[in-house]
Amino acid sequence: MATTTQLPQPTALSDAQLRGAACVWCEGYLATAAAVDLGMRAHPQYPGVLWFPRACPACAEARS
Repeated sequence: MATTTQLPQPTALSDAQLRGAACVWCEGYLATAAAVDLGMRAHPQYPGVLWFPRACPACAEARS
């Protein structure tokens, strides 16, 4: 599922959100089977650092 909404800035997210363990929008815990992968991204502030945004199905659906 692709999202047409811009993701939050990584600098505003928690460690769990950066690792993909929590939804980037609602901060809810993500079970691996239900999480929507939003793709690996380069961190805009730290060259060479990657982040792994994921969303819960409800948030991903609301933003697609």
